[in-house]
Amino acid sequence: MKTIIIPTDFSRNAYSAFYFATQIFAAEKCNFIIIHSFESQVSSLTSRIDIEKTEAVVTELYNTTETRCEEIIHEIRLDTANDNHSYQAIATSLTLSRAINKLIEKEKAHYVVMGSKGSTGASNILMGSNTLSMIQKIKKTPLLIIPEDLDFKPINKIAFATGYKRSYNKEELAPLVAISSLNNSTIKVVHVNENVDMSEEQLANFNQLFDLLKSEKPENTFLLDERENFDAISNYLGNEDIDMVSMIFYKHNAIVRLFREATVKNIARYVNLPFLILPKID
Repeated sequence: MKTIIIPTDFSRNAYSAFYFATQIFAAEKCNFIIIHSFESQVSSLTSRIDIEKTEAVVTELYNTTETRCEEIIHEIRLDTANDNHSYQAIATSLTLSRAINKLIEKEKAHYVVMGSKGSTGASNILMGSNTLSMIQKIKKTPLLIIPEDLDFKPINKIAFATGYKRSYNKEELAPLVAISSLNNSTIKVVHVNENVDMSEEQLANFNQLFDLLKSEKPENTFLLDERENFDAISNYLGNEDIDMVSMIFYKHNAIVRLFREATVKNIARYVNLPFLILPKID
């Protein structure tokens, strides 16, 4: 059974991500853990002086949050009716990232799935600050980010973007392989290079990667482009009708910078794709 953590801020965007996750893993036995952090409310509503008042506020927040989480579970049961899936709700006063990391350790979670933006997300940004924070802080399990209000459609093609700059690990690719296998998807390995030929090291990593992915019969796509890698990849994703994109998180800030700077105006093709971030395993 897979354990999948679903952070929620009770927005429709968060619910859409939750629904999307139930469809990706429809054929798999899963326990979905819905978690909401009311840490920011505790900070603004409680008093360091009046301890009794503080405890009363926290208790009320726990009760209210748990009730709202149970309402979401009731709604998802009605919308999906899948006997493979079970659900539980968690309310926490910890910061969201800390609570999720503790939960990952405790439950040996397989994925964290969340929306790209919360209830207050601006229309001209691709990802909200909370999601960007999760990319930086959730490092021990894959993070699947679902764009705002994305309707589910079958995951037929998954683009795995890589530079072949390091060797790969079977364990770090396993979450990608699992989603591909469950959805009968084609994995299209996408590489952007300014030169026609790869180095010997890149070629060795290429052969290793395709050996590790051989059960999914991966396809190779080589993009020769002198522009920014992201521009070349985003053009490819739009032209090839890709349903999901995946990368391994190597550099601490690379993906975060990428999405902080991206806007709907200059990356319209990219907005409607689920994004699977795989943690690097040394």
